[in-house]
Amino acid sequence: MIGFIRVFYYCHLQQRFFIRLRPDNILLSGGIGFSMALVILRHKIVYSLIGVALVLLAHAIVPKRQQTLIVFIGTFTYLMIVRFIHMILDVDEVLSHTNVVQLIITLRVIGLTFEISDSENPKKDENKRYLTDIPDTLHKLAYFYHFCGLFTGPYYTYQMLLDAQNPILKTWDPKNEVLSRIYRLLWSVPLFILINYYCPLDTIRSDDVWNVSFLTRLVYAALIFMVFKTRVYSAWAIAESICVVLGIGIYPSASKPRIIVGPTDIKEYERLKNTEIVNVDSEAIVNLDIPMVEFSNGFRDGMKSWNRSVQTWLAIYVHSRVKFMRVEMTMLVSALWHGVYAGYFMSFGVVAMCAKLEDVIYRLVPVNPETNQRPAWFRYLYIHTIRCRGFEMLATGFLLKNGADVHRFWCSIYYWLPLLTIPFYIYDLLYPAPKRDKIKTK
Repeated sequence: MIGFIRVFYYCHLQQRFFIRLRPDNILLSGGIGFSMALVILRHKIVYSLIGVALVLLAHAIVPKRQQTLIVFIGTFTYLMIVRFIHMILDVDEVLSHTNVVQLIITLRVIGLTFEISDSENPKKDENKRYLTDIPDTLHKLAYFYHFCGLFTGPYYTYQMLLDAQNPILKTWDPKNEVLSRIYRLLWSVPLFILINYYCPLDTIRSDDVWNVSFLTRLVYAALIFMVFKTRVYSAWAIAESICVVLGIGIYPSASKPRIIVGPTDIKEYERLKNTEIVNVDSEAIVNLDIPMVEFSNGFRDGMKSWNRSVQTWLAIYVHSRVKFMRVEMTMLVSALWHGVYAGYFMSFGVVAMCAKLEDVIYRLVPVNPETNQRPAWFRYLYIHTIRCRGFEMLATGFLLKNGADVHRFWCSIYYWLPLLTIPFYIYDLLYPAPKRDKIKTK
């Protein structure tokens, strides 16, 4: 494993020499990403090319005021067409790498459209950043196919890509940031291999689940969720490292950067961005908050800590812009983006209900003003029953995908989470908390 780390870091150094040190590496990185997609996807790259061409056409001919809505609806409509076209025409189903590239490009084309629109219609907000340079068609294409995160994520904005061209970052040493992620592989990879060997997903995919006790089924769910988490921990450790080497998401710590938003203290960022000796961090590209994923106090905090770039994308471009049933609409868009499997809609649908359950429970068990926490007995009980076991059940729906398989396993654990959330969901609809009295979930 140590040898692997050394080889991997050497590859990073090569990448740093050939790409990172270029004054403007956006076009070069886009060309590399497109070449990778062409080699891996071959003729299936046409799916993403058609979608990108339609977005560029919309940028050219659709009135500015309607562009964001048209691109958002049109891109998701095209995504649905791509997923179902194999049922109409004699073509292969879009799966694996082709599907992942389609998902990442969907985020990028919609995100860039909003970035351009917001920059052309700026609001009087000192804490909001706008594009410092509107991209031409060639730079748009380079961003859409930029190799960093093209096959895995994380998502980053075009402005973050522009910020990464800062000459100061060309001489910054990413060693510590990279190694902190690579060291994660020392425990995440062995755990993934070990648990996946003894408890593969097929363990809960057949009627054999009825031959074991209810407690054993819960243990299966917990182990399979651990397999999923360690796989993602490993993949994103590598993906984030590549972004960090190119300077994507690297900002002065004093500018208080946030995931995909970048610096939130704009004045401090402008003061420090050209200063060589300054503390920087990669918070804007950190896609996972592992301690919060594992030990957060509730569903909302846990969800926000998982795939943070996509969660923030959903928050900025969906949740903050819809006017009704915000949580439900956000989870619907999330499910549509991930895929059209029944398991996705079942899991994301229950997530919305879990959020309501948590809101109601937190209103019934308020925070102690002296300790600023809820009672210890409640936190222990809630975290280790509803919160942890709930995430494990939802993960099985997400991983099994097929509706029949999800239904079989959820039946074996008596659909306990959806049934538990229903009365709380109804209660929240009948007796919603006043907006000014909304209880913080942290």
